[in-house]
Amino acid sequence: MVQIGNHLKMTVPQHLRSRTREFYGSVLDCQQLDSARDDSDLYEFAGGCVLGLFFTPEAEAPSETDYLKGLWLELKAADPEALKVRLLAFGVKEVEFPDPTRFFFQAPGGQVFRVAPLDGGI
Repeated sequence: MVQIGNHLKMTVPQHLRSRTREFYGSVLDCQQLDSARDDSDLYEFAGGCVLGLFFTPEAEAPSETDYLKGLWLELKAADPEALKVRLLAFGVKEVEFPDPTRFFFQAPGGQVFRVAPLDGGI
């Protein structure tokens, strides 16, 4: 049996550090954990998934376009519409995708997520 683990890493341009702190800490209400490194922030989602954001000079970080071609992730929420409202108020960039049942967006730095209900299927 194989499972995907609960630890993720993303590379983000260092100039977006304060914006990502607001996004993951306030908008998504993740708990910021202590990081042993000066160039990273750690966030824990409800359910125990830990996301490590590693900050690097912009020239070394993937671009928003690169993230559109890479792995997309899913955020499950008890109230997807309320989360969508918070995300849009924060100023995320909506991503066009031919699935009208989900909201797709780019987080600060370009990572792509879709919002789905907690109890929803695929």
